[in-house]
Amino acid sequence: MASLTRPPAPAGPSLADSLRSLVTDVGHLFRTELRLARSEVVSSLHSAMRGAIAVGIGMILMLGAIFTMLGAIVGWLTPLLGAGWAAAAVALGAAVVAIALMALGARQLSPSRAADRVSDGVDTLRGE
Repeated sequence: MASLTRPPAPAGPSLADSLRSLVTDVGHLFRTELRLARSEVVSSLHSAMRGAIAVGIGMILMLGAIFTMLGAIVGWLTPLLGAGWAAAAVALGAAVVAIALMALGARQLSPSRAADRVSDGVDTLRGE
């Protein structure tokens, strides 16, 4: 009678070794993803900072250009109105434009309009 023998166990890591390896790999993957996310955030912040600096410099240069343009308009009007009246007319015109722009901006920033825009966005997301 033939003896019953067990077939040889397959060579390879045990279940405990596989689980230990899985936990180690998941931990490594998690740490790697955190490092990647951190480097992406730092890169985005550096890019945003460079953009903000460029916008700031552009705004300063634009302000200089506006002052130069207003001075040129005063110079152009001086022969017609005299220096004092030309400067007053240009200042008044710039003030009217500034007040109109500020009123428009304030209306756009009003809390009720902002709330309306948010509720419109929520309705859009709901499909209403």
